Amino acid sequence: MIVDLNLKGNLVIVVGGGDEGYKKVNSLLTQDCKILLISDKVNTQLSNFIKQKKIKFKKTKLKDTGFLSKYKPFLVMATTNDRQLNRKIIQKAKKMKCYVYASDDPEVSDFAHPSVINIEDTVQIAISTGGKSPAMARRLKLQTEKIFKKIIKKEDIYQIKLQQIARDKAKKTIPTQIERKKYLYSVLNDKTIKQLIKDNNLKKAQQRAMLMLSKWK
Repeated sequence: MIVDLNLKGNLVIVVGGGDEGYKKVNSLLTQDCKILLISDKVNTQLSNFIKQKKIKFKKTKLKDTGFLSKYKPFLVMATTNDRQLNRKIIQKAKKMKCYVYASDDPEVSDFAHPSVINIEDTVQIAISTGGKSPAMARRLKLQTEKIFKKIIKKEDIYQIKLQQIARDKAKKTIPTQIERKKYLYSVLNDKTIKQLIKDNNLKKAQQRAMLMLSKWK
């Protein structure tokens, strides 16, 4: 079972500044969470993220797990090349009641980290082998990424963005979940909105959706 963990607004600590650390940080950038990288050194890609202020960085000599006590993370990801240290980090984080992930040991992790196809930061498609073979998960991602990007068109991305706007507005004016669902499907199936989206006119499509909401009973 693949679960989409809601990290919005939460602190995620990634320990380790190498290639595995980069992969995990890169996957977190679209999650609207606070990212703290802890390591004694970082690779070029992570250094760029730090310079761009996409993440925070704490330079720390990784000898033990004492550094974790200074923070209250929601999730801790251990990505160092020291398996024993990763285990200690995971054990410490579990005592702190955090979600945990070790890049080299799925058995001690709370979840498997899938390979994700990211389409315009709007659609994420996860490919997972449940930790059995991360290498095959990555290979399958590469094999299918171009296919999914052809299937999911620009109109689909616009429709998703419009649905988000309509859903947020509907929560304030339509009291029941059943009626909100009916309204959102009416927006989804509206021929005028479909044509406006096809014409790349998201603003008018949004106006049309708001007009429909104002008349909804």
